[in-house]
Amino acid sequence: MANVLLDTSFILSSIRNKLDFFEELLNMGHSVFIPEEVLAEINRIGSSTKSLKVKSESELALKMIKSGNYKSVSCPGKYPDAGIKNYLDSHPDFVLATMDYELKKSVNNRKIVIRNRKKLELQ
Repeated sequence: MANVLLDTSFILSSIRNKLDFFEELLNMGHSVFIPEEVLAEINRIGSSTKSLKVKSESELALKMIKSGNYKSVSCPGKYPDAGIKNYLDSHPDFVLATMDYELKKSVNNRKIVIRNRKKLELQ
């Protein structure tokens, strides 16, 4: 069906809501792409001084990603969101999976969001 690019906020929100985003997206027939910058950001969150809950969510996200079926892409930019925006500008066929309001507004591509904490919705 579509190529879906995942954002940090989408991955961590899925973990927080106990939603297996890999299974959901693959069952919908989508290919999953995760930027290297998003993986680095999740690693940084896990080793930061944030609360134990946030650290455990990031560790679980990394375990889930390592066992998942995805392709890695590079989205260079000053910040991960800027890199993702630039990547999506040059790849209009990609779908963005995010919960970040500012990123959703700045991108013209279709989007996948989490609705009612348990369901993925294509916008």
